[in-house]
Amino acid sequence: MQLYFGARGVAGLELTVYGPIRPLHSGHYGNWAPNPAVELAHLIAELRDEEGRILIPGFYDDVKPLTVTEKQALAVMPPVEASLQDELGLGRTEGKGARLQDRLMDPALNVRGLRAAEVGEGAANAIPTEAQVSIDFRLVPDQTPQKVKDKVEAFLRAKGWHLITEEPDKETLKAFPKVARVAWSLDYPAHRTDMSLPVSRAVATLVERATGGPVIQVPMLGGSVPMSTFTGILKSPMIGVPMVNHDNNQHGINENLRLQNLWDGIEVYAELMAGMGGVWGK
Repeated sequence: MQLYFGARGVAGLELTVYGPIRPLHSGHYGNWAPNPAVELAHLIAELRDEEGRILIPGFYDDVKPLTVTEKQALAVMPPVEASLQDELGLGRTEGKGARLQDRLMDPALNVRGLRAAEVGEGAANAIPTEAQVSIDFRLVPDQTPQKVKDKVEAFLRAKGWHLITEEPDKETLKAFPKVARVAWSLDYPAHRTDMSLPVSRAVATLVERATGGPVIQVPMLGGSVPMSTFTGILKSPMIGVPMVNHDNNQHGINENLRLQNLWDGIEVYAELMAGMGGVWGK
């Protein structure tokens, strides 16, 4: 079983770039009228490299380093990369061979969706009017959503993009060579609880007692959970005790929870509720 002592933050971005005001025949206008799908592809390549490194200047400046305790916790985690690559059918991984858990301690830029006209049977030999990408940024401690937004938008402007927040009219599209609409969505910062706190050690001890075996202690969950919202209001440490199976297809079809994980989780939480009284607030 695992414990996680923090979670990455998140900031969502919908980015739309524009071409002609109506679809154009690619034979008659290709190589002359800019194709927004192609321009968006180039833009995405400028945001991150093939190893997942974010190329926006200053993006990593505010990243809080891991503590010695956190590094030690990562070092003793069992290797899972080979089995996961086999399970998922991956011919390569990003990060130049780095371990998965080490990679999850870093910020990330994920392209979660792309759209530009049609493909397959609906495809046409045409230049589309717009192309859109949906991005999620995963943030780590000391990065704030606002600073990330500022750096992203400054980068886009430096690359020649005129940024707007509403649908552009014809005059706007004529006035600027490259127009992009930005729409930011849900965001919150990351959080990490000190793994050396008495309450941290107590939770680990109780979970080990409940499960009868060692517990994997993760400094920070790769996914985003608004722990920072609760810790900011309650002024109290927060620790996650997950019970899900690793192949539960989060955010995918057939998302699931194995029943045995549920029963085991009930036992663990019962142990925590019964045993934590003496350490709350410490």
